[in-house]
Amino acid sequence: SKGLEFPVVHVVGVNHDSIPGAIRPSKCPPPSGMVAGGEGSPDEIARAAHNEEQECLFYVAMSRARDRLAFYGATAKSNGTSRPLSKFLDRMGAVSRRSVTPSTTLPPAPDVAHIPVVFSGTPRFTSDAVALYESCGRRFLYTHLLQVGGRRRVSAFMLMHEAIREVYRAVISQGTASPDQCDMLLEQAFITHGLHEHGYVEDYRAMASTMLNYFLESRAGTLVEAAAALRITFDKYEVEVRPDEVLVRDGVRTLRRVKTGHATSQGSKDVGAAAFVLAARDAFPDAVVELVYLADATAKPLRLSDRELSNRHIKLGTILRDIRAGTFRAEASDMTCPNCPALFVCGAIPPGDLVKIF
Repeated sequence: SKGLEFPVVHVVGVNHDSIPGAIRPSKCPPPSGMVAGGEGSPDEIARAAHNEEQECLFYVAMSRARDRLAFYGATAKSNGTSRPLSKFLDRMGAVSRRSVTPSTTLPPAPDVAHIPVVFSGTPRFTSDAVALYESCGRRFLYTHLLQVGGRRRVSAFMLMHEAIREVYRAVISQGTASPDQCDMLLEQAFITHGLHEHGYVEDYRAMASTMLNYFLESRAGTLVEAAAALRITFDKYEVEVRPDEVLVRDGVRTLRRVKTGHATSQGSKDVGAAAFVLAARDAFPDAVVELVYLADATAKPLRLSDRELSNRHIKLGTILRDIRAGTFRAEASDMTCPNCPALFVCGAIPPGDLVKIF
């Protein structure tokens, strides 16, 4: 509280990653020269402003103390790596430093406590499931083990993507289709998903047709093989990968996964993609693996170096061991949590064993 003074002030979390902390760059920075009096590039100006603001906050916090001022900061992270203190402390001059070893062990938070699991049969998870565990173990628990959590609110745009998936899967199942047949399938899919009466149905149809036309073009002149599930085994656990389609062009077999959205920077780096490559190599050593992004109208070969594959293989094994150990940690995020179907049930789990039959 600016202007107030207290006999003793305790300032906690005085670590370099807390104050000044990392800057969150603006998604729309001002053009060069727009900020009067600024020196350097827009990024440098933003960083200088961030550091100045953090200095002001630090000064306000410490200037509230009348008699005593205490700072607290951890020196190590949970994984044992060093966590440096804030560089602002170096400006304080002579201070009394004291290391404290906590005498009380706090109980684990409800969302990080281990859950006893009992699996019957051969535990088998899809590559998408293990990729979900990598992003949030708690959502994996609700989605693939407990099968609870509700459903997200679906917008018209999301329904369009569902319609596109329905159409390209129908094309794959029948082997091929002409553009006219594809349009008929799309019309029926729009009716199924309730988009045929939407005010912007023509705009959605135009977007969907463009993506589906690229899908047809990308597989033109190929032989279509039946796509079967592929599996890789990790100590009695299985990860299942199912290619959307298998094409043969000029004697080269291509296993493809089709996505309706845009490519992401991590789309080819997660453990789900690695499982796809590993399973494909085991079944078809000379095959090509592709990720098709209909919104980008592009098909990207999925290539991982031997070192990357080795690291991902180790990570897949670690994920499966963590699942067996009942570790389902929540990865809290202001960006993704509000859209999670399990938002309102995420938290403590009732006591007892989790029994799952495969």
